[in-house]
Amino acid sequence: MIKTIIAFDIDGTLITNADPDREHSVVSEKEVPYEDLVNALKMFSRFKNVKIVVWSGGGKKYAETIGNRLGLDPYVWKYASKLEAPNLIALGYPIVAIDDIQDCTLGDVNLIVRNK
Repeated sequence: MIKTIIAFDIDGTLITNADPDREHSVVSEKEVPYEDLVNALKMFSRFKNVKIVVWSGGGKKYAETIGNRLGLDPYVWKYASKLEAPNLIALGYPIVAIDDIQDCTLGDVNLIVRNK
């Protein structure tokens, strides 16, 4: 059974970027979750060969903070900074990256959400 990593971005993917004054990686209560993508994360976590990563350009601690706020801890294998992508690639598993940035090429397959 081949394991697959599905990596979800935070800002603009799992939560809105609703607060224009917010600094990146600073938690704000003004952002709201995109429930359909949060539910997709939970659904994918049910597959035996899938490992869920929640990551952010804002760093691991930011990803953990938002993941905890969204109640994702039971579904997440690892929280990470996007700078850790080479470490995940080194594991040798295929990676599906789900992001809102069109130029995202961190995964073997890059799925870009239409949240904007």
